[in-house]
Amino acid sequence: MGLWDTLGLGRKAEAPAGTAAGGTARAPSGPPSAAKGTTPWAPRIDAEACRGCGTCLDQCPEGVFYMGRHDTRARVLSPEDCRASCDRCATHCPEKGIHFPGRAGEPARS
Repeated sequence: MGLWDTLGLGRKAEAPAGTAAGGTARAPSGPPSAAKGTTPWAPRIDAEACRGCGTCLDQCPEGVFYMGRHDTRARVLSPEDCRASCDRCATHCPEKGIHFPGRAGEPARS
């Protein structure tokens, strides 16, 4: 939980299970067990660098990331929704823990 969340200015509060933010029923969804798609340049989170601040969730306009209430690190939820021209998550990550392997111009990581 980051400072903005503590102040009530961060991510939207989680809706009760089975309801959307507006109170309408929706299909239950949880953390993915595996990536849905095979986007070769989708973001990858360095587990050693991520401290769970949630900046990537706040900055991503497409909802690519997920962090449950009890998670200590963010995860990539929908890599297929990531835009090729967007890198807001990586540029705003205070730990520089997000990279895009396979994207043109991305340096190789070991």
